[in-house]
Amino acid sequence: MSMRKIRYGLSRGAWLLVALSAALTISCGNANPEVVRDTTGATFSWTCAEDGSYNEGCAIKPLDAPPPAECDSGSGERGRVFYSYAWGRFIAICSVVGLDGGAWFTDASLCRFVACDTDDECPQFPDAAYTCSAGLCQEPERKGEIRDAGDVVTLCMADEPRPPDCRAQINDPEVTAQFQLAQASCDSATGVCKVPADCWQP
Repeated sequence: MSMRKIRYGLSRGAWLLVALSAALTISCGNANPEVVRDTTGATFSWTCAEDGSYNEGCAIKPLDAPPPAECDSGSGERGRVFYSYAWGRFIAICSVVGLDGGAWFTDASLCRFVACDTDDECPQFPDAAYTCSAGLCQEPERKGEIRDAGDVVTLCMADEPRPPDCRAQINDPEVTAQFQLAQASCDSATGVCKVPADCWQP
């Protein structure tokens, strides 16, 4: 289950990403790697068809990555958690919780970008070709200004270990401070964000 990244909304300092069931029909592009790693060094298998594409999307499974963060579904009951991915300027591997109707949610603090040393390590999609730049898989056509505060959060938390619990992560004062810092780094008039100097520079 995957999605093209969209800005869904800001709730309690958390950018939410939602994957609709229709996103299941999106396929991966050709020449995909078999293993990807995130900025923490955790690795995931990346499984597509033999020709590098798959009409229901490439499947991602943790190899030496920790289990996805435990999370309730909003009703107080334990939710169905798993890893999924989203792509925009960067490719994010996120710990997510499933919702009714095939959708899922996460926030930027539960995501880490796909890291790389060479172009061959970057997944490819039909509508986006990724290359390795500044140690991250990036879409060249989008390289330049950052206009998503969620991307700033993920860049600033790039080296942070993945958390075991999503609610504890979202409610962590240090994580809240990261969201506040990210929002402050974005110009309200132009929408352009400046990545703080002590964060991963794209």
